[in-house]
Amino acid sequence: MHRPALAILTSLALASPTLAQDAPEPQPDIFLFAYDASASDDALSNGINTTNRPTLYDNQPFFTSGGDTFVYSRGDGTQTDVWEYDIASATHAQITDTPESEYSPTPSPDNRTVSVVFERNRSIWEIDRADPDNPVWLLEAAGVDEPVGYFARNHASGDVLFWSRYGFNVALTHASEPAYHFVSGHAVPASPHLIPGTGEFSFVHRQTNEEVWIKALDPETRAVRPLTPIAGTNANYTWAPDGSILQIEGTQVHRWREGGKGWEVISDLADHGLASAYRIAVSPDGTRVAVVGIGE
Repeated sequence: MHRPALAILTSLALASPTLAQDAPEPQPDIFLFAYDASASDDALSNGINTTNRPTLYDNQPFFTSGGDTFVYSRGDGTQTDVWEYDIASATHAQITDTPESEYSPTPSPDNRTVSVVFERNRSIWEIDRADPDNPVWLLEAAGVDEPVGYFARNHASGDVLFWSRYGFNVALTHASEPAYHFVSGHAVPASPHLIPGTGEFSFVHRQTNEEVWIKALDPETRAVRPLTPIAGTNANYTWAPDGSILQIEGTQVHRWREGGKGWEVISDLADHGLASAYRIAVSPDGTRVAVVGIGE
C-alpha cells in the first residue's frame, strides 16, 4: 500500500535537517578585555562576552569619558537603538527607543549627550541623555544634508569629520556654524577618529596606487599627512590614549606606534575563543578594549 505523496514529503521534512528552516547567520557580540599597553605579546586578557546575543546585532562600542561604561548600537532584528553597558555591574541600559535606527554612538566628554548617525535623515544627530525623545539635528546650522556613514566629532572646537555614505569621500564641517570643506575622495568606509591629545582627525584613504593608508587631517591648516598603511584589509581601527593605533586582521590584534617598527601583533583573539573580529575600541585610560567579533 502506497502512502500519499504529501505524507511522504511531510515525513522527510521532519526527518531531514536540510529541509528545516536555515539557522540564522551569526551576529557580532562585544567582548571586553583588560589591555596592557606595555606588553608586546598577549596584551589582552580576562575576556568576557558582554552582550552574548549571537543571533542579534551588537556593534560600534564607544567608551564614555570615565571608562566605566561604553555605549553601543544594539539591534532587535528590525532596527537598532543606542544602549549602554556598565562594566562594574555588568548591566545594560537602553538610551534611545525610536522607530528609526541609530548607529555610531559617540558620547560627549561630559557624558550628557550622545551623537549618532540617525536614519531619520541619514545625518548626525545629538541626543540629550536627559531628554532622549527630542534629538537635535547636529548639522542643521552647517547646512550639510549629505548622507553620513561614519563621523568623528571634536567637542572642544566644534569640528566634525564625516565619511559620505554614498560619495565615498571625507568632508570637514562644524556643529554650530555654516561650514563644508571637501577633504578627500576615494575614502574607505571606516569611522574617522579624533586623534588623542590633538585637534587632528584621522581617516582611511585608498590611494591611486591602490595602497590603503590611515592619514591625519589638521582642521586648521587643512593639511593631510600619511601615517601608515593599514595592516591587511580591515579598515576599522582605533586610537589608544598613548598615541598608538590598534587594528584587527582576522583574529590578530595589531599595534602601530609612530616612529616604531611598523605594525606588530600583540594578541591573537583565537586564543580567547573568538573565531573572527573586526572592530576595536580602547577606554580613555588605556586599560580596557572592547572588541566586536564572533565567538567560536
